[in-house]
Amino acid sequence: MENKQIWKCEAGSFSGYETETCFHLRGIRYAVSERFEAPVPYRYKEGVHECIDPSPFCVQRNSELENYLTGIKYESLPQEESCQYLSITIPKTEELSLPVMVWYHGGGYRNGGCDSKIYDYELLAAEQNVILVGVNYRLGILGFGRTKEGGFSNHGLNDAIEGLRWVRKNIAAFGGDPENITIFGQSAGADLVRCILLSEGTDNLYHKAILQSDPIGTMDHREAMEERILEELRTFPDNADAEAIRSTEASILAHVKEKGNPKYMVFAPHFGIAPLPKREEIESRLEQIAAAHPMLIGSAEREVSVYGGKIRTITVLDQHPLTEKPIERIMKKLSDSIFIKPIERFARDYALSGGEVWLYTFFWRENRSYIGAGHSIDLLPLFGGQAVVGRDPAMGLSEEEIKEKGRPMRGIWASFARTGIPCQMSIPGMLKITKL
Repeated sequence: MENKQIWKCEAGSFSGYETETCFHLRGIRYAVSERFEAPVPYRYKEGVHECIDPSPFCVQRNSELENYLTGIKYESLPQEESCQYLSITIPKTEELSLPVMVWYHGGGYRNGGCDSKIYDYELLAAEQNVILVGVNYRLGILGFGRTKEGGFSNHGLNDAIEGLRWVRKNIAAFGGDPENITIFGQSAGADLVRCILLSEGTDNLYHKAILQSDPIGTMDHREAMEERILEELRTFPDNADAEAIRSTEASILAHVKEKGNPKYMVFAPHFGIAPLPKREEIESRLEQIAAAHPMLIGSAEREVSVYGGKIRTITVLDQHPLTEKPIERIMKKLSDSIFIKPIERFARDYALSGGEVWLYTFFWRENRSYIGAGHSIDLLPLFGGQAVVGRDPAMGLSEEEIKEKGRPMRGIWASFARTGIPCQMSIPGMLKITKL
């Protein structure tokens, strides 16, 4: 142990492992929780704690979509109900007080984890000289179901905020600048970032925010659906095992009858439940925070393509001259409704509230791949393609090609994290940014 790098902070003393370009600390517990209760900050006992194993995933079922995209089968991976862990990647550099980027994973608020193999933190950290922190949070009925008393729960959001509070308090010991923290996420992770912005008491925990493909269009008109789910969860036993959690979530998902967009995001944070404001209070909350927190936000041009990519009939019809245009029109309508238009509205509202806002469009599509420029494809240029090479999301590219093509985008994300300003406003064939 004496030959290892050791980091000492208020939360404890830690060692990890090193690669050629980075130090890695995996699976640091930042909080602990009882079922349906709020997270409690966790402090390690004395001594050096070796953190080399990936953070356990929250209890969850397999995702057919994510298995199609990445090959991941969540039920075969370590899972833990109290999953409040984070992981840190530190570049080997002489530079002091590095910018910190805190990542919140996506997965529809019911899947995923901060140490999923689709996130290669080392690529972004080493190349751009930033510290990467991935944060786990509770999902599904554990994170956004009910409280012990039977009311609506925002425990997953409270986890995310508690993890950010840990970073703010401890990251200086790892070489990070606690006065330069950027929170960022994709899909549900982007929505979680938006909810952190809107939450009471978070203003001093971060400085900038990046939101990638936030499904804001699923967040309205949810009340009836949420009330029915809560009623079912009030009979859920406090001592049920992990398999009962999975089967209950499956039952809830199977019985959702909503016709609108909320059905695409059954579990999610609840507005009007602490720490989130009521919906009618969002405008005033933006006026309180926007001027102090620059934001980079955007969407992919063909967001919903990934949902049809695994259906052979759709991909074939999209290639046919007689059916291509109708398929693309449907895709655009759904992409606009769930992602693009609501994101643009939120970006404009943020700008009108005094915030500096950069709005981007991601349109990267190689080899006329059907799912190119689709939801989650923006993860490839940021984190590399080691998890998807040979699968549809890679669009026929090798891992090295993905890394090289993604270099400019990593530069933009890191420059925004460092200064609050993108270093360039476009990437040919991939990205365009507009200052609002």
